[in-house]
Amino acid sequence: MINILMLGGKRCGKTTVLASMFDEVNRALAGTNVSLMVDNANVASLRQARWGIQQKMQEFNTPLTRIQVDDNATDAMKTYFFDLVSGNSVVKFQIHDVPGEWLTDGHEAQVQQLIKDCQVILIAIDTPYLFAKMTGNGYGLYHEEYNKPQEITNLFKNTLSTLPVTDRMVLFVPIKCERYYHLTHCKELNINHRNYMNEIVEAISYGYNDLLMYLRSSAELESKTTMAITPILSAGGIDFVKFCEDPETGRMVSLYQEPEFLDKSEKGYQPKFCEQPLVYALSFILMDAWVQSKNGQSNNFFKGGASNTQLLQQMMDTMRRKMKKNTGSFADDGYYFIQNPRFL
Repeated sequence: MINILMLGGKRCGKTTVLASMFDEVNRALAGTNVSLMVDNANVASLRQARWGIQQKMQEFNTPLTRIQVDDNATDAMKTYFFDLVSGNSVVKFQIHDVPGEWLTDGHEAQVQQLIKDCQVILIAIDTPYLFAKMTGNGYGLYHEEYNKPQEITNLFKNTLSTLPVTDRMVLFVPIKCERYYHLTHCKELNINHRNYMNEIVEAISYGYNDLLMYLRSSAELESKTTMAITPILSAGGIDFVKFCEDPETGRMVSLYQEPEFLDKSEKGYQPKFCEQPLVYALSFILMDAWVQSKNGQSNNFFKGGASNTQLLQQMMDTMRRKMKKNTGSFADDGYYFIQNPRFL
């Protein structure tokens, strides 16, 4: 069984992203020979999360309404089971959605075990906390407190330093990128001709510098760790406006509002690029399985026929064609391979 881990700070919207991922992946794979399946219990849970954000989006129908989007924290880990299916062949995997509180509340040993067991690790980044109120450090004023980059780095160091180095993918997933995507692509607003989405890449390089340096600290780690940045628009038709302090908790919460300049087709719940982190993850997993198969090694997670290598090749090619990525040295909408030893 393939294991994927999703880490991130408290209330950054990981569960909502997972719900959007499921539907958007199958939409991206429409017309191919590959589909994503999930059991009924997980479907119900994911659809409930998706319905929740859709209902929240209805509150933006009143012009200039400003709303906190993520007001429900998850207090327990949730594991979702998936099958990637092509004909009679199946790749089974599971995604572990870890509460943000687990980074600091005594669950560190459990998170370290998950890091040890997972072939792919997604680090969800609340982009307004990373990118708003920029400081001289190259990242936002509230980034360290709310995205917990140092805590995540320490978990990686404490786990991987005691293990043999194996192939692993680490994805930095900036979520809630709507404001910066809209600013980048709206000529009327982008009077300074800035590419805000690509500036997020630079903010991540500063905001997660210790982790990036650690994952490149030896030739072995560098040759076996695939790293990329895969931004997403979690809901689509809303923009971050400002932070305000919650009088009960003292927490700085982010407020959102529907941008008036959006085309009618872009308003409401219109997530964008949500499938991409999973497309990246599955491309990496299939590539790893394909390499093992070509080397005559068995893949206990792959249930296929006699032409195991050929089926893997076909599935891998399908997923790679669906990847949004930089085609040269510069990021495309913030998509960027930091390290790509597998040449995905």
